[in-house]
Amino acid sequence: MMIGSIRINIVVGAAAFVITFILSISHNIWVTTLLRSFYSFLLSFVIVFGCRWVLGSVAGLKPFPADPGNSAADESHKGNSFDATTPDEEADLHQMLKPGAATGENVGLAEFAPLNPPKLSTKLAAGPDELTQAVRRMTEE
Repeated sequence: MMIGSIRINIVVGAAAFVITFILSISHNIWVTTLLRSFYSFLLSFVIVFGCRWVLGSVAGLKPFPADPGNSAADESHKGNSFDATTPDEEADLHQMLKPGAATGENVGLAEFAPLNPPKLSTKLAAGPDELTQAVRRMTEE
């Protein structure tokens, strides 16, 4: 959570842009002045963004309320966080380690059957015509 809004970043960046532009226009051409002013805007925008994050997250400061007497402002933070708990994995592990679990009594799975793939067969005697046709097909690809 950050303090303030993105407007603070834009205002500080715009101020840096204007100050850099005014101080640089008398010494540089306008393209260089605009480029340096744009860099100044980006740098100050990022620095203010980092400061807002540090003050809001690390320092623990609360954001400024829009209207202290408004109850809607107090409820605006509700629903922003989610507290989830994971199931206890220890219980599942103990269940699997029980003696009946190894034979499949508790699981209810079908009996194990290994795969029985078909056997490959090779041609032992291939004629010279078949070999030349195979080489021609391979060279065409």
